[in-house]
Amino acid sequence: MPDDPSSEALLVRYLLGDLPDQQQAEIEDRAFSDPEYLRNIQAVESDLIDEYVRGGLSKADRRHFEQRFSASAERRRKIEFARALAAVTPEFAVSPEVTGSTRFAAEAGNRNRVTPVPLSWRPAVASLLRGFSAPARYAVAAAAALVLLGVSWLVVDSIRLRAQLDGLRAAEQSAEGRQQALEQQLTAERGRGDDLTNQLQREYEQREHSEQLVGELQHQLEQGPVQPPQSTIASLMLLPGLARSGGTRPKLVLTPSARQVRIQVGVDPEDDYKTFSVDLHGPAGQSVWTQSGLPARRIRGGRAITLTLPSSLLQQGQYELALKGLTPDGNPEDLAFYYFEVIKK
Repeated sequence: MPDDPSSEALLVRYLLGDLPDQQQAEIEDRAFSDPEYLRNIQAVESDLIDEYVRGGLSKADRRHFEQRFSASAERRRKIEFARALAAVTPEFAVSPEVTGSTRFAAEAGNRNRVTPVPLSWRPAVASLLRGFSAPARYAVAAAAALVLLGVSWLVVDSIRLRAQLDGLRAAEQSAEGRQQALEQQLTAERGRGDDLTNQLQREYEQREHSEQLVGELQHQLEQGPVQPPQSTIASLMLLPGLARSGGTRPKLVLTPSARQVRIQVGVDPEDDYKTFSVDLHGPAGQSVWTQSGLPARRIRGGRAITLTLPSSLLQQGQYELALKGLTPDGNPEDLAFYYFEVIKK
């Protein structure tokens, strides 16, 4: 603080409520932890009440004094006690014109105005008490003790209430922070849930399409002749879903009478290209046959590409067929790989 916290002028401003909230709180915190400092505040308060009773405060200070001290029953009792001391002590006189309070003026309205005498109140009080009887001195001492206890209680209670308020504010800010974090986490979890739902839906649709395509191809095979008497074409159907699964590979059986091979390659519905190219690799990894500009025709359940090549190009063993989609500018893009086995009889 820029001022000495122990100065009487600063403590008077504190008692009149004429300090910023932060400085008020610092003085209360120190009074709570330092009994000597609390006693100093109580002594300054007694002097301030004495000045008010004697009419020694300025108009602004009187207004602040009455706003602060009239709100507390304990402080009103202390003012009454000081007024009683002034009434029986010749060194003190009360001026009803300077109290600024109708209630205080009514109580002193019948007393004459006397110019305040600049005399310290402590020797006067001591002189007054020496003139009292023992019971009266005990009563005055008890009243003084109650006054000090009331001041202490007010300071401690103010500090306690301020600490509770700070604690409530901190708890409120912490709760708001936790609520915001939970809302952000909930939003992220909802986004992940939507992504998983969409992915599962796409996989379900792809599986359903593959099953429909298999059923259609099986129906076509059942409707046609199982083995024509003089067949010269060997047929094979490659499905996209089954080709990637890594299960049992389709088998192409070549008899001595087979002169050509017809391979139908199923196209995934998501591969929406107008033309395609294929590259067939043999058992040793060599390129056996390549063709581009192939259109996909619609069949029941999807689309397929039909390949026709001489059977003499195929030897017994395992083959890999790479399917590529051609972009409008002619660039190939890898789409899928199909695997099958050639068996010669």
